[in-house]
Amino acid sequence: MSMAHVMDRERLLGRGLPETEAALRARLGVPADAERVLIFSESSHWDTNWLQTSEEYFRSRLEPIFASILAALEQDRERVYCIESVFFLKLFWERHPEEQARLRDLLEQRRLRILTSSFTTPDTLLPPTEAILRDFHLGQAWLRSCSFSAVPRTAYFPDNFGHSPHLPSLLRAVGVDAVALTRIDGMYFIASDFRSKSAFPRLGSTAEVLEKEFRTLDFMWKDDDGAEVLCHWNAFTYFQGDMLAHAGFVRWNGLVAAIPWRTRGHIARRIDGFVRQLLPLARTPYMLCPIGMDFNDPIDRPRELFDRYNRERFGDSGTWTVLAGMDDYFDLVRHHREKLPVLSVDPNPYWMGFYASRPELKQRPARIARTLLLAERLSAFSPPSDPLERSLRDGWSNLVLMNHHDAITGTSPDRVSNVEQRGWLDLAEVAAARALEQASRGVDVPPPVEPAVPRPAVRWRGRELHVTTAHHRLTFSKERGGCLTSLVLDGVEQLKGLGLDLVSYADDGGLWRLGHEYRGGAFTAVDRASRRPARLHVHEAGDEIRVVVESTLGETAFTRTVTCRRDDPFIEVVVTGFAARRRTVTCRSEMAHEPVALGMDTVGGHIVRPRERGYAPTFWSVPSRMSLEGRSRAFNIGFEAPTAASFSPDHALEWIVARNPVKERAFGLLPVLAHPIGGTVDERQTHRAAIFATTCGDLSPEDRERLSLLWTPAPHRALHRFADALVVCDDATVWVTAVKRADVGGGVIVRLASNDGTPRVVRVSRSRAAAPPALLRGAFLCDAREENLEALLVEGDSVVVPLSSRLASVRFVMGDPSPGAQAAPR
Repeated sequence: MSMAHVMDRERLLGRGLPETEAALRARLGVPADAERVLIFSESSHWDTNWLQTSEEYFRSRLEPIFASILAALEQDRERVYCIESVFFLKLFWERHPEEQARLRDLLEQRRLRILTSSFTTPDTLLPPTEAILRDFHLGQAWLRSCSFSAVPRTAYFPDNFGHSPHLPSLLRAVGVDAVALTRIDGMYFIASDFRSKSAFPRLGSTAEVLEKEFRTLDFMWKDDDGAEVLCHWNAFTYFQGDMLAHAGFVRWNGLVAAIPWRTRGHIARRIDGFVRQLLPLARTPYMLCPIGMDFNDPIDRPRELFDRYNRERFGDSGTWTVLAGMDDYFDLVRHHREKLPVLSVDPNPYWMGFYASRPELKQRPARIARTLLLAERLSAFSPPSDPLERSLRDGWSNLVLMNHHDAITGTSPDRVSNVEQRGWLDLAEVAAARALEQASRGVDVPPPVEPAVPRPAVRWRGRELHVTTAHHRLTFSKERGGCLTSLVLDGVEQLKGLGLDLVSYADDGGLWRLGHEYRGGAFTAVDRASRRPARLHVHEAGDEIRVVVESTLGETAFTRTVTCRRDDPFIEVVVTGFAARRRTVTCRSEMAHEPVALGMDTVGGHIVRPRERGYAPTFWSVPSRMSLEGRSRAFNIGFEAPTAASFSPDHALEWIVARNPVKERAFGLLPVLAHPIGGTVDERQTHRAAIFATTCGDLSPEDRERLSLLWTPAPHRALHRFADALVVCDDATVWVTAVKRADVGGGVIVRLASNDGTPRVVRVSRSRAAAPPALLRGAFLCDAREENLEALLVEGDSVVVPLSSRLASVRFVMGDPSPGAQAAPR
């Protein structure tokens, strides 16, 4: 620290600032008398792939951007530049070994900052929870493999289209305590709507709560399990400061519709304009102006501009400007935590169409993750196998790339989606299948004994088909398009009208949005399967009845296959068909009873949501289950993969089963500038769901297992049951979501999850009979990046785990069972 910094630090301490805040301000060169500080944090948003493939982006933009960054940081030794995630850093490191020494020096000096340890900037509404945790873990593992010291405790999601309401739990599970994000429900975003800016923020939205009620961009986001993260909202976009030194329209993706303009007056007007935007929403002395439009080059010598402004304008404006890391901003704001509101927010729906765009890109990651998790669980306690570890590594490393907010969301153009993104899935799928084959060798699993039970009763009454099982009575009507006219679950009629109808909507929306989400768009029902008779076919095998309903929507054919089993409480519903272009197809049921609550799972937890919020109908992102919860009973719909589902005030339950968006249009012809591309899905689409009734509350372990087995391929179900018994928890409301060999520190990592974040103590045990013998020598609570947090008590074969959040990771340290063996190192 220079003498000037020491003197500034002493003056700041004299003002009563905490020593750590004073030291950071002094290091950043902020004078003691600066009451307001505008912090510019420079980065560039690098989509893994979107308009171009990752290879095209790397060649056309990343290589020149890295060259500019390295030169700029060496030219100005106090300049800081931030990288939002690891993917392209890893690619540049591997492709340019001649630059590794320069990169290492800049990273270790923290002039090049990594904001997020994940490979991608992952969507947090659609991927499997474990895939998001692995994204952070694998990115950190790569940093560790290169001997980098960076362990980011921040995350940056500049361009995600909404966020899991349980983001605090997800981030704390990976050791992150601060996050910055941009897109939340109800906010204004340039060029995305033909409504005027004055129409925003939307009533009842998260943006309105922050902007109008609390008047803040910073808040403590608190989950219902108590997990907290410091959150900053980029209300004025993640590229608010990109035009600092230009006059014109925009800088984007290397294209500049502007001219450089670095005059005193221009820079002062720009900075003063940023302050006018940010100051009314600043509860602390610090304001953040992000610089970071997609694939932009770094700004030329920005610190010269800030230094000049500070010299010439600070006395009048009272605002000091500085270029720093976003983590510096969080560290400064954290000293004023008592000024920030503590809020639980659900920043959704931001957009709703992408929940169902390109369904294959959502279904395949769910299936691949299940296969990889099964292979890991089967092999976690066995001696390590290099081929198996390679297969698992190949599977996860390709799968996590699909987490990206333009990959699993289905919002890339056809060329990128059909070639590179499906290519990643192909690689991950092959590796997962190979891993499971390797992990299951030598596992002796006896086939389950199927009890001899009567076949469900099936009878025709005129043009109605009646199916009766121990739990259900279903009535199908040929005349009403093969729809259900009655659905009785455990003695209670569920319908007041038709069930499992198919509805076709004319949809002006595109890959991101449904047509009714913006001015000038439309989302209008134009056809129903129930308007014309259908063909019904009945197939009987063992204790199973399959009813196949063939019907049409317009000129396109759809098949609904409804499967019931004699003693199974689940009714499986599979819808298959081709959606016409600019059509979205839902499966709709008119429900009889008024639920008390609309519950659904989310990535990282469970939430109760309103029927409508911002849009009618409101479609919510549902990873795997939605429940219409009454006072004592619940009607549940389980989904094989993430989907979009709604429940309207008139009791219509719908979920999207097929979608073929083109390009967003308004008023029938106008393009929407913020959404420059479209896509087509002219292929057959298949959607799988299951209907069942339960008592209210969380699923029982038996129901959870049945639902999980329903989505497991039949040849793997016995392996699944066997693997589930290897590690168990004594609390039925806590379940084991992953068991894997540790990549860091040795041992076995056990992941726990619960929908109830109430603090409690549980015991997690390894079945000695189901795995090679080894003593449990120790245990640690750790995060999902496999960094130990605290030692845990071991009692025999059980670990005593104090749970204080929805997600927890535990390290089992195994030892040799032979007498006199030493405990494994910790």
